[in-house]
Amino acid sequence: MRNINLHQLATFQVVAKHCSYVRAAEELHFSQPAVSAQIRQLEESMGVKLFDKIGRKTHLTQAGEELYLYSQKIFSLIDETLETMEALRSPYNGRLSVGADTTVGTYVIPGILGKFHQVYPEVEITLEVVNRGYLVDALINNRIDMVIMGKIPTEVPVFVAPFAPNELVLVAPPTHRLAGCINVPFAELAREHFLLREFGSGTRAALEGAFQEAGLPLQVSMQVGNNSAIKQGVAAGLGIALISRVALDMELETKRLVILDVEGFPIMRQWRLVHLKDKNLSATARAFKSFMLQHADLSMRSHSPITSATMSRGLAGKQ
Repeated sequence: MRNINLHQLATFQVVAKHCSYVRAAEELHFSQPAVSAQIRQLEESMGVKLFDKIGRKTHLTQAGEELYLYSQKIFSLIDETLETMEALRSPYNGRLSVGADTTVGTYVIPGILGKFHQVYPEVEITLEVVNRGYLVDALINNRIDMVIMGKIPTEVPVFVAPFAPNELVLVAPPTHRLAGCINVPFAELAREHFLLREFGSGTRAALEGAFQEAGLPLQVSMQVGNNSAIKQGVAAGLGIALISRVALDMELETKRLVILDVEGFPIMRQWRLVHLKDKNLSATARAFKSFMLQHADLSMRSHSPITSATMSRGLAGKQ
């Protein structure tokens, strides 16, 4: 029992996954007798039966089910060990998993990742651009190294660093009745229909919060899953929308959309770099974290007209 054969255990894991010696042999590129021999030897060393053959079907015994759970933990720990050893060698070779909410992940992060890739060309980078709900789940379950998001998760202890301002503005087509008006009362928005992002979106939550605070109804014309569709819908006259300023450069330049001057807007938010507080970041992840914090402000200043004074006032009002 003190000498578990990892090769046998790996073979067992594949058989248990499929509950089939035949499919396990195909996946492992072994003969079926070789797979059967590995399992038989493992059963002998464990002193228990791991599989039952009932008719033509193979089933895990209770001992097999328990061993399957422990084998997953064992190989997960082995993978973590190997990754740690690899990470300790150099930040220039490794894997990096980054998550970002849909707006910052579409319009800001790719440019920074491009610069990072120039310095660390051998790093394998995975970028997941999804809404906040998915990001929090991925972070809590340690499927991702770090995320760039707005609202900080409270479910687990996290490290947080300011990354960039996020100015949320109201947009409409140039022919809209409020286009060109100055300091429009917030109450006028109760007459408008809005295109909203999906549930879990930080932008949607910000708009819903503003209407709740004002005690006014929010009329929804359509729920849309991404910023591009939101902009197309607004331009087509389906309603107005709240959207991040960084997503509007082309539409404002071509005058397909205009920003409305409404009391209480823009809503100032901030993107933050977040990772689990107790996470043991690899050398590659540490290098990326440092790189992000060094380059974030410069990148955002080229995309947004926000002044430091405006940002300070907006953020102060939300504290």
